[in-house]
Amino acid sequence: MNSVIRRALPGDREPVAGTVAAAFADDPAWAFMLGAEYGRLAVHFAAALFDVRIGSQSVWVTDDLAAVAMWDPPGSTDDPAEDVESIWARYRAIAGKNTLRRIATYNDAVAAVAPSEAFWYLGVLATRPERQREGLATAVLAPVLRQADRLDIACCLETSTPVNRRFYEHRGFTQATAIVLPGGPATWWLRRAPVTAACTPVLTEKADVAGAGQRHGDSLST
Repeated sequence: MNSVIRRALPGDREPVAGTVAAAFADDPAWAFMLGAEYGRLAVHFAAALFDVRIGSQSVWVTDDLAAVAMWDPPGSTDDPAEDVESIWARYRAIAGKNTLRRIATYNDAVAAVAPSEAFWYLGVLATRPERQREGLATAVLAPVLRQADRLDIACCLETSTPVNRRFYEHRGFTQATAIVLPGGPATWWLRRAPVTAACTPVLTEKADVAGAGQRHGDSLST
């Protein structure tokens, strides 16, 4: 049965945060950022990522909230709004300075390879572990990928697992750049050039992935 894909609503916050926290439980990038307190901090981190993006209407979910894609529209991070700063101030109060320092290290490493061109940034892609291999991740990616192709805009993300990298390559993210993350896992910046309908691949693989960071990040959950 096909899943209904829709934009997330503010009331979806808690279940979406639960989905993301479950999806990233074994993710090396989130382990680097959140450390030994993953169990306490992951839901709060996921909720902050949701709060930052919900206002731009760039969070897409399955109707049962088993999968979510959180995007930053082109140019949306050039000048962080006051409410975004307040969201991270609240998270800082929960997580502490050491965790925020690791997140900042991660984001700085990612920013060093991000291009100057306008692009859609995929900050989070997550599917609940028990809903793996149903094609849900591919489904929640589709609305923004279609829009990016229509407007001739690239899409970008980063991932810290080879399995995720293969998943994204099958969906057009074929341009890879290594990210130097001091003390962290091997991580790659991936870019998907806009494609025309004639060039769009037919996907038969039923796989699902998860991914994210404060602004950047990504990981396997399906």
